Amino acid sequence: MVGISGYFGNFLYQVAPFASGFTAHTLCSNLFIANRSFDEIHKHDLASIQQRLTQSRVEDNTVVTEFGFWPISYISKAVYRKGLGCSQLAGGAHHHITGPSSIERKLPSTPRPELRFPDVLIAEDIDKQKLQHAIDTAFTESEKNHEDQKNTRGVVILHKDRLIAERYAKGFSTSTPQNSWSMTKTATSALIGILVGDGKLNVKAPASIPEWQDPADKRSKVTTEHLLFMVSGLEFNEGYENDPISDVNKMLMNTRDITAFSASFPITAEPGSRWAYQTASSMLLGKVVRQTILNDEEYFQFPQTRLFNPIGARDSYYQADSASIFSGGAFLWATPRDWARIGLMYLNDGVYNGERILPEGWVTYSTTPTDASLEARAYGAQIWLNQPAADDWLPELPEDTYAAQGHYGQYMVVIPSLDLVVVRMGQTFNRAAFDLQEFMLDVIDALPEN
Repeated sequence: MVGISGYFGNFLYQVAPFASGFTAHTLCSNLFIANRSFDEIHKHDLASIQQRLTQSRVEDNTVVTEFGFWPISYISKAVYRKGLGCSQLAGGAHHHITGPSSIERKLPSTPRPELRFPDVLIAEDIDKQKLQHAIDTAFTESEKNHEDQKNTRGVVILHKDRLIAERYAKGFSTSTPQNSWSMTKTATSALIGILVGDGKLNVKAPASIPEWQDPADKRSKVTTEHLLFMVSGLEFNEGYENDPISDVNKMLMNTRDITAFSASFPITAEPGSRWAYQTASSMLLGKVVRQTILNDEEYFQFPQTRLFNPIGARDSYYQADSASIFSGGAFLWATPRDWARIGLMYLNDGVYNGERILPEGWVTYSTTPTDASLEARAYGAQIWLNQPAADDWLPELPEDTYAAQGHYGQYMVVIPSLDLVVVRMGQTFNRAAFDLQEFMLDVIDALPEN
């Protein structure tokens, strides 16, 4: 019994920072970015173990969360800064925040009429009943426990540049940002592409990570392209609920300087030779963006002025860590509509409303898998691909399908051969509760054959 108790106690001691950090950041982001109520967030956005073992309070712009399971106690804090989102304070230390206390995003004074999101327009060649069935099924619940439910919160479907369907759950609207989780990676890839188009970044060159610049360091050979395609060779443990003390959980939930943490890992494979899905690579891409844009004003406005404003996305927010580096691999908050805009930009080869946002050829480059990824699951430049691989992802969908995908059931799916963009966002704790392929097949069934 002593051994079991000791093991259990040690496990809880390691889990405490993840549980308290996740809770604090989830509450903070939903409260201050999505403007949702504390009770709603606590009831629907936290797992039952977090609900039971944590206590949280709001102090001005800070959420303080304590994990308590006697004799273990751990306090995490998440601080909201306007324009920078919520930042984790590892161990709750206020003095660890560096950088501006807030920024004002440079939004157009009035929305550009030509970028206004269209009203729902269902053409005669769309089977309205089948489309309605697909949407109804995505929102219909059969389970009582919120951890077993679909918890779909928003669906947007574009076909041939037309909005053919849109629906939101109660409490959510067209302007309610939601946590994109790892869909953030695709947006970060777009930012890299914009810098490439500007002639400011060469993806074939070694990544500008300060900790890796010693030529004797094997990591000095890692290029930005290696990071984009997840073939850096880093030794990094990517696990979430199935491994609460994994590297990714430590990074996201208990680290003040996320990119420094990501840069601390060794490489155990020759860069380019091994594919492994690692959020650390995406966080390091965020650092590459920062190292490329050294001017503070330009850097903090870059996502808004160069990506979001040109596509009319007014409700998208990158969040920064406590070192004031935008998180490149998670925590972008955006509306389903804004993700549909990003999808439409990708569908049209980086062009939106006639304006080129991404350099010519970037989408083709991004949606071409590496040989290393095909030994597992097809993957491009921070985006999932449906091309044949050792582990086929969505075998019943067209092979040209590609998608941004995030934790808890976030999806932006693009199928060029069908001229289709589908966005689904939610809070799906149990991945089996929402079947993406089945949903997509229902949507496709409603489209005309040609």
